[in-house]
Amino acid sequence: MPEPKILSVPDLAVSVRTDFPARAAYAEGAGIFRIVPAGVAVPSTTHALSELVSWAAANRIPLVPRGAGSGMVGGNLGAGLVVDLTALDGAPLRVDAAARLARVGAAVSLRALNEAAGRSGLRLPPDPSSARFATLGGMLSTNASGPRSMRSGSVRDWVESIEMITADGLPLMLRRGGPPPETPTIARFRRQAEPALLQAREAIRSRFPGTLKNSSGYALDRWLTSGDLLDLVVGAEGTLGFITATECRLERTPSRYGGVRAALRDTAALGEIVPALSGLLPSAVEYLDATFLGFVEAGQSGEEGKTGEGGKGGEGGMLMVEFEGDDPLEIEARIEAARRILAPHSEEIQVAIDRRASEELWSIRHAASPMLARLGEGRRSLQVIEDACVPLAAMAGYIAAVRKAGERHRIQLVIFGHAGSGNLHVNLLPDLAERDWKQRVLAIFDEVTAVVLELGGTPSGEHGDGRLRAHLLERVYGPELMVLFKLVKDAFDPAGIMNPGVKLPSPKALPFDDLKVGSDAVSLPPSIEAGLRDIERSAGYSLSRLDLAGVQ
Repeated sequence: MPEPKILSVPDLAVSVRTDFPARAAYAEGAGIFRIVPAGVAVPSTTHALSELVSWAAANRIPLVPRGAGSGMVGGNLGAGLVVDLTALDGAPLRVDAAARLARVGAAVSLRALNEAAGRSGLRLPPDPSSARFATLGGMLSTNASGPRSMRSGSVRDWVESIEMITADGLPLMLRRGGPPPETPTIARFRRQAEPALLQAREAIRSRFPGTLKNSSGYALDRWLTSGDLLDLVVGAEGTLGFITATECRLERTPSRYGGVRAALRDTAALGEIVPALSGLLPSAVEYLDATFLGFVEAGQSGEEGKTGEGGKGGEGGMLMVEFEGDDPLEIEARIEAARRILAPHSEEIQVAIDRRASEELWSIRHAASPMLARLGEGRRSLQVIEDACVPLAAMAGYIAAVRKAGERHRIQLVIFGHAGSGNLHVNLLPDLAERDWKQRVLAIFDEVTAVVLELGGTPSGEHGDGRLRAHLLERVYGPELMVLFKLVKDAFDPAGIMNPGVKLPSPKALPFDDLKVGSDAVSLPPSIEAGLRDIERSAGYSLSRLDLAGVQ
């Protein structure tokens, strides 16, 4: 990758660091990419952010919004100016328990929100595994969800309002069910995009995947249903403006928990098992394949670098089912019903009937990403085909196709994730000592994408498109909807400065340019590279990257 142009920045209300250590510290997120930005800004106030955006629009400076940096698909990286929002406005947080609402700044983490709401017996239900560090701004940007999405949906379903700074540098509030204010952004949308979107409503409805979750493309289908522009901004990955605050609905936290963990003989019956379990209204149904369980066994025996081939879950892997509620007898009855559904397909079943036992059942699932990141340097875990969502009936076929692709191209992989919504994560584990590993990864990416689309799925259930999947959108939606996506983008961002190359692909970019691994990865200062690797291994994404760079 060519060295990015160093910014010349005038006096602004926010300082911009262009020294190489600072830029290097923001060159990676949680996924597969390494892109050194031209500079890093950390605005402390919305006013400073507004001034920065106005200056960038006037000078055509690309801006890359960033929260904790835990996004998997490269939407928090870019060769322009990275804007770290984790200090914005002091992360304001206010819970209105009577109204069951929370008003939070973009920098507030989901854990902080739920700790505050929990004091009133409330919570925001979407719960990605990154909850302890994921910011609300980042969650809204990707339309995050997590295991409970089969019961609670994605975060979009809980958003009542959004405050943002538009690409014009102006504040804008979008409220669900209310007319948006008259601003240049809204006027452009009404004039340039809305008529075409309404005219193409049938094409939109027919082309969007019929999966339980979808974070790919702009949510034109949701906007057609609701008429609320905030439904387009949620999931837009910062390409339509900077989210600065949100108001979310909360729900009462259940008082009782229970669950079942089953060692499946095989996955062939998943299309039958999961719909049957769904009828019991579980809060989550999670899957871990046998290869991942082998890594768990190796980690428990102190051999974390060992390649696992299978574990106690059997060849089919493990299925975990969680129930929530307030009536212990009802939860016990649902657990027993789940046990009866799972028994014919399982080698072993474990049951938990209280919160502590339920958390023990889930401990393996929560360890997934950090455990894979701790593999030896020669076998790196790459999040490539890592977020597909398919119809429930197609899930067993999808798993089989992924495994066959891995075998055909001689790359080990693990499969885990949200079986209850058909949203499974796949991490490839190539041997970086093999010269053609990248070509084989590309082949798996292309083959599995074709399978996802053939099954009526989407490449992204909850992580977004980022730089990894932006070039897939035309395959998913077709050229007519790509024109509509561009109309939306141009209306909100006429100068094209907001996260370019995300959602709408850059013409020159290839999906596997700028990887953090391999012989052609950009060199970083050794101390910073080691610090970024430690963050990845420990899931320490709450750490300020400027701490790695040192004081200027």
